[in-house]
Amino acid sequence: MQELISQGIVLRSLDYHDNDKIITILTPEHGRLTAILKGVKKVTAKMKFASQVFCYAQFKLVGKGEMLTVSGATEIESFFDIVQDYKAMRAGSAMLEIADGVSFIHEPDHLLFSGLLRALETLSKTETDPDVVLMRFALGVFKITGYAMNLRTCGTCGKSLNADIVRFDVETGEFTCIHCSKGSYIPVSPRTLEVMQNLPKLEFDQLENIVITDTEAREFKTIIRANFACRFGKNLKTLSSV
Repeated sequence: MQELISQGIVLRSLDYHDNDKIITILTPEHGRLTAILKGVKKVTAKMKFASQVFCYAQFKLVGKGEMLTVSGATEIESFFDIVQDYKAMRAGSAMLEIADGVSFIHEPDHLLFSGLLRALETLSKTETDPDVVLMRFALGVFKITGYAMNLRTCGTCGKSLNADIVRFDVETGEFTCIHCSKGSYIPVSPRTLEVMQNLPKLEFDQLENIVITDTEAREFKTIIRANFACRFGKNLKTLSSV
């Protein structure tokens, strides 16, 4: 029997039996963990808050193997403001799914955890466009997982990208010039490419003045969904209808 005490962010929450829930937690020290919250669906349950996605808390977990049990939890931040805003909730849900998709069980990932926490804080506490926060988070995730997006040169010929004729190859996960694009591709507008090139240079607290259109946000999310499928073999359900 092991006991773990760690801060964590709830990525997923599923009903289990009559009164229990199974939650997926991202922690900095232990990576992704799965745990049962027993009796949490009862009206008098003291840890009901810990069954909510976005919940950031100090968790005490006991058990062995991959399935643990939550024996205690202290809420640090609920990020309640996120779920009160539809656009912020959609962007935040996509970030939770991305973090879930790239994290590993019992493998420490301080960079992913801190990046997700900063992104959620930005969504909750600033007026920054939620889609801009999602863009910055996704680009950061690709970088820390070893798949940083090459936004300056063609992935095939290596020449500098001309913003007027850039395409994203959905099979290779590379941006290409018009001469090198083959097969399925996503056209990339000059403004979308410009924003993507500039975002990695900025911290989350520097994003508030960046403005993008709904069309640019949809284009970016289409690229992210395609790149995630290419690199990780997983479909981002939260971005399936952008």
